[in-house]
Amino acid sequence: MENISLILSDLDGTLFRNDKSISDFTKQMIARAQASGILFGISTARASVNAVKFLDGIKPDVFISNGGGLVMCGSKKIYSCEFTPEETRSLIDAAFEFCGAPGAGLKNAPADGLDNAAVDGLNNYVTISIDNEKGLYCNSTKELGDKFWTFTDFKDFNGTCMKMCIETQDREKVAKVASVIGEDNVEYLPFSDIPWYKLSKRGATKEKAIEALCKSLNISPKNIAAFGDDFNDIGMLTLCGTGVAMSNAIKEVKDAANEVCLSNEEDGVAHWIEKFLIVDR
Repeated sequence: MENISLILSDLDGTLFRNDKSISDFTKQMIARAQASGILFGISTARASVNAVKFLDGIKPDVFISNGGGLVMCGSKKIYSCEFTPEETRSLIDAAFEFCGAPGAGLKNAPADGLDNAAVDGLNNYVTISIDNEKGLYCNSTKELGDKFWTFTDFKDFNGTCMKMCIETQDREKVAKVASVIGEDNVEYLPFSDIPWYKLSKRGATKEKAIEALCKSLNISPKNIAAFGDDFNDIGMLTLCGTGVAMSNAIKEVKDAANEVCLSNEEDGVAHWIEKFLIVDR
């Protein structure tokens, strides 16, 4: 493994344990790898403003976030790919039209804000989230996984979007949403562990982000060891020279990987680093 110059790790189901924590052992192995001259990077579907809140004690050299929509190397932006405000508005309206309650949509919320009845009725609408370089936004009034998002009814949302998530398992409905700006312009994939779909601009993928990163760092994907567990990690694992699936990964990821390590609950990434990258350095 002497040719590995960069480690890239997904977060949820990979570097994170199930409670979203990162063990001290994992932090130590990452620090030792970095001290030996190997770069360490995060590659996650999470928005960057969300992901950084969970990295206590870890200082990544590289940060691929927003599903590949944003790539940072230190403080330098390497790559950015997002829907325009106009495309984002079309996707929002389509999500409520095709995935929301029949005849309903948050665009019908009171102009002066949401009254109590409207808030109580939000559960009748499809839940969506949107993230970009500035923040993470969601129309949920409940605690939805992590708490680091800004509530909005999306009625007046006019920002860009690096990733939209829709609470649905209906691929046909998601395809209709994508079609409003042209399916050729949109990548969409399900999550394996939650009943949601992720939509991003074509080109806002982990593999496209890695290609841009390699060009900037003047390295080959062959020199990268990548770790993942879900659908959106498959392209990353097949592109990189060493693709490692977690033992808790879905079958499709394991099939695409070069090898399988211990699970996220067993600090699989850290044990792999210790076994293959720390010895003799």
